[in-house]
Amino acid sequence: MARNDNETSLPKALGDEELIILSTVAERIFPKTDTPGAVEIGAVNYIEIALAGDYAALAPLYRQGLRAIQRYCRIKFNKHFIDLAAAEQDAVLREFEAGAQDTFAQAAEFFETVRYHVLEGVFCEPQYGGNKDMTGWRLVDFPGQQFGYADAYINKRADLEPVSVDSTPPQEEGTTKWGFQRGRATPLVTSAVQTPLANSINYRKAEEK
Repeated sequence: MARNDNETSLPKALGDEELIILSTVAERIFPKTDTPGAVEIGAVNYIEIALAGDYAALAPLYRQGLRAIQRYCRIKFNKHFIDLAAAEQDAVLREFEAGAQDTFAQAAEFFETVRYHVLEGVFCEPQYGGNKDMTGWRLVDFPGQQFGYADAYINKRADLEPVSVDSTPPQEEGTTKWGFQRGRATPLVTSAVQTPLANSINYRKAEEK
C-alpha cells in the first residue's frame, strides 16, 4: 500500500461526491482545532490509496456507506450531509456508529471501518500517503523510526524530531552509521501509532475528557 512511482495510475475507488462526503466525515472524526485535522494531515489521501490497493475489498462498503449517509440526510433533513451543521453531522454519525438507523444494515461496521482508517491515516508512516510532514506524530510526540537514542525514553514523551522510515539515518561523531552509540545497541522504535483509539465520533473530544 506504500506510495510508489505508479501511484498516479491507480484507479479511483471513490467518486468525487463520495470523496467530499468522506472528507467531511473524516473532519468530524478528527477535526481541525488549533492544530490540523484529518484532511490536512492526509487521512483521506491515505484512504484513497488504500482503497485502490490493499483495502480494495472494502471499497464497496465505503461506497454503500457514503451513499447511505447522503440518503439518510435527505430523508431526515432534506439536505446533503456536507450542508448540515457540525452538531447535526455528529448526530448522523452517532446514528451510524450505533447502527440505529434503518437505511443501511452495515452502518455500524461502515462507521467503525472509516474511523479506524482515519486514525490510521493520521498516525501512519508517511510513505502510505497520510501523516503529512509527520504532523500526526508531532501531535502526540511520537518519535517515529528513530535510529537510536542517547538515553532511554521510558514512561515519558520523547522530545525528539520525528523520523519516518524513509528518512536518511543521521550519523554523528561517536556513533555508528545508524546512530547507535558505539558499544551500545539501542532498539529502534518499530511501529507507528496504528491501534484503535477511543470509540468516539470525535476522537479529539474523547481525548480531552
